[in-house]
Amino acid sequence: MSHADRIFLETTRRLAPRRLAQDDVHAALQLAQVEPGKPVADLGCGYGRHLRELVQYGHRATGVDRSGLLLAEARAEAPGAALVRADLRALPLHQGSLAAAFCFYSSMFLGSEEDAALALVEAARVLRPGGALVLTSDNPLRLAASPHVKIEHEVPGLGRVVEEGRFDGAVDHVRKTVRLESGEILEAKFHIRYYRPGALAALAYVAGLRFARLHEPLTETTPQLIALLEK
Repeated sequence: MSHADRIFLETTRRLAPRRLAQDDVHAALQLAQVEPGKPVADLGCGYGRHLRELVQYGHRATGVDRSGLLLAEARAEAPGAALVRADLRALPLHQGSLAAAFCFYSSMFLGSEEDAALALVEAARVLRPGGALVLTSDNPLRLAASPHVKIEHEVPGLGRVVEEGRFDGAVDHVRKTVRLESGEILEAKFHIRYYRPGALAALAYVAGLRFARLHEPLTETTPQLIALLEK
């Protein structure tokens, strides 16, 4: 079990209220315009918080993640969904099998530029013609406005969490440390790649996708970048 997976699980499920996942999915579905009952996938589903909401909307949802730990949690979180353990760069899904796909909080963009490009190519392959891919991430303009952050807080039932981030204009280099109430210390580093709309459109085009639009205009104060790509 990696410290990164464990830290993500323990901190996110305590600090991210269910309402946030509901709002994420509502915005994504507004863009995707996919009918209930159609096959969709959450690419990088983690412990299933967004997957659960997709099922609530009546979608035939599949969650894909590389982490066995997180998928085990997703089984309980989203019992109505199918779960697949896989790398997003090599999806074990049939060509043209999805009406829509969703990627929340940069799950596709945790590696190199080549990794991101391969993940987009795979997403394009498994989408039907006219299918939608909605990407939700933190807003790179907002990150660029405050490139250095350090947040410390006590999390009841977990311990002391320290998060340090340095955004270099393309990649957010994040270090999280959790001192558990037991005294055990967990540490992990995350390197999260971000794309402004123009760069995302270029990357999508090479993968066979069309950048259609943003959920809302992007300024330094916009909380998130939510983008619709179409097959």
